[in-house]
Amino acid sequence: MDLNQLRTFQLLAIQNSFSRTAAALHLSQPAVTLHIKRLEQELGEPLIERLGRSIALTPAGEMLLVYAEQILNLTDQALTNVRQFSGQRGRLTIGSGTTNTIFRLPDILSQFHRHYPQVEIKILNGDSKLICRMVQENAVDLGLVTTIDPTAHLTISPLFTDHIWLIAPQYYPDRLTTLELMSESLVIFRAGSGFRHFLEEQFQRYHFTPKVSMELESMEAILRLVKNGLGLAFLPEVAVQEPLVTGELKQVALENWGSMSRQTFLIYRPDKYLTWPIKAFLAQIRSN
Repeated sequence: MDLNQLRTFQLLAIQNSFSRTAAALHLSQPAVTLHIKRLEQELGEPLIERLGRSIALTPAGEMLLVYAEQILNLTDQALTNVRQFSGQRGRLTIGSGTTNTIFRLPDILSQFHRHYPQVEIKILNGDSKLICRMVQENAVDLGLVTTIDPTAHLTISPLFTDHIWLIAPQYYPDRLTTLELMSESLVIFRAGSGFRHFLEEQFQRYHFTPKVSMELESMEAILRLVKNGLGLAFLPEVAVQEPLVTGELKQVALENWGSMSRQTFLIYRPDKYLTWPIKAFLAQIRSN
């Protein structure tokens, strides 16, 4: 049984999409399809059922996934431990959301790479729900999430706290009332995203009905639109530090609103075998 095919199958079971799996593995979609077909031919059983744009595992697929997780976990442990004798340092796979991937991880991983240049690092992106599932199914070693699945059995450590600020072009006043904000256009994350859900909870708390002009998935796109005067936006402080320092944007206070903040957590399976690259990364990120 080919390990690459098993890794493709495992990730496909998590992503529920051939296109997302192909993008995450840097493969073509036909290559992902071929991996699954070859597994099915070898096992003599269908592993997935195609449901429009998504997929579902067959009973045989559900059973294979359990063994695939164990096989791949043991393979990673063996490779990491044996490679130490030849000067190779193993690998580290991290699941992370967009904000942390763009604004937190580059500095952290740069520092880690300076100390451990031979460690192979892989990042998989997704929302908190997907990353929790990746961690549970051992598709990644560690996860960085802002929302914890209460049903998940995970080891959880708080890492970063980001204040959420209302950002506007420089010509805006320093303060706005809730009524004044209701007349302003907001550029906001797409419905269904974790950050959008967080903001909707805050809006409900302060009895605020937003005037949403655009819904986007890209933090950079939202920042560019705000810079060009096409709306205001609520964004994490880590994402807006540079434009605030350069004077391209400003923070606007809201009357009678308390401070808003969101925490990032580090998660991994309680039974996860912690290779020394994982231990080294945990030590570094906790010290930061």
